[in-house]
Amino acid sequence: MTNFKTPIFLFFFLCFLVFSFDLTSAALPQFLVSWRTDSYIPNWYQGKIFPTNGSKIDINFELLENGKIVNLSKTKIRWYINDKLVKNEKNGLGIKFLSFVANDYPGQETEIRIALPDYKGGPLDEIIKIPIVSPEAVIDSPYPDNQVYIGGSSFTAYPFFFNIKKPDELSFEWFVDGRPVKEGERADKLDLNIDPLTPSGWEIGVRATIKNLLNQMEFSVKNIKLRIR
Repeated sequence: MTNFKTPIFLFFFLCFLVFSFDLTSAALPQFLVSWRTDSYIPNWYQGKIFPTNGSKIDINFELLENGKIVNLSKTKIRWYINDKLVKNEKNGLGIKFLSFVANDYPGQETEIRIALPDYKGGPLDEIIKIPIVSPEAVIDSPYPDNQVYIGGSSFTAYPFFFNIKKPDELSFEWFVDGRPVKEGERADKLDLNIDPLTPSGWEIGVRATIKNLLNQMEFSVKNIKLRIR
């Protein structure tokens, strides 16, 4: 009987600890933080938009406690970017919004710290790290495994995460096997006509280069390899 009761006692004891932990966790204040950036993406894109160097970032938060949003209108809130204080109670109380331009470079992270130095008598902090990415060119190839037939085929280049407001602030260049291709009606589109004498299995290199006309340091290159079926 002793061997049977011991596991049962341990089971209920562990359940008590888990239940107590959940109650304690639920009572702790939680930061609900969201951020967005203004870097350019195609209008069909529904994923997360990431900033690059020079992008504007807007970040805001709410504090949740016991399932309710806390009124912070009379609370000191301090904002830090990469450990540098950029806004505090001298700018006003209850500031839950920050807007800034990303100075970090692709591959780095911008660290934001939200500090409530005397929330209910003690400090309360939250740290958010925002990844900084490179502008990216993507070639839409609607052909499985990039295998194309003799004759006509079309490709479209899409820009992601450029610091522009509208697409005409970009330039598009196409190259086929290293040779520049004359622009058609749409600079972002390549209409490729493959010679009927091209043998099956032949490979063709296609490259798209997208540049920011307002910033020559901001560009991206994408290469794909086509194979004749």
